Amino acid sequence: MISAAILSRIGYHATGTMSRQLQFFTLRYTPNIVTGEFINIAVVLYDPSGGFCGIRFVSDWQRVRRFDADADIKMLEALSVDIEGQFRRGKGEEILKTMEDSFSNAVQLSPRTFHLVSDPAQEIEKLAFRYLG
Repeated sequence: MISAAILSRIGYHATGTMSRQLQFFTLRYTPNIVTGEFINIAVVLYDPSGGFCGIRFVSDWQRVRRFDADADIKMLEALSVDIEGQFRRGKGEEILKTMEDSFSNAVQLSPRTFHLVSDPAQEIEKLAFRYLG
């Protein structure tokens, strides 16, 4: 029999679910790259080994408008629709690569961190609440 300490280290919990290490980062709207001030507009939770690739955008763009009165909300909304569509079509990994390679200036990716997660769908909702308000 495997000890509880070993099971805990590999991510097994009493509920019988296995935790996975997923990458987490935010998409940031940064209207002035000189000052570096930003507001989070999306959270991304991603399993590089496959199985989960989720994104949640802000639900109220007015928060962005309050942050930057000159924000191009229509462009940001169109970008969010396009990115979410890519994720739904199973092209999350491709769009993530595109974001890393070509996004700059106004929309930036935060540094990646890692989260040990047993329920990715529930975790992304918690992260969205925490980072997007």
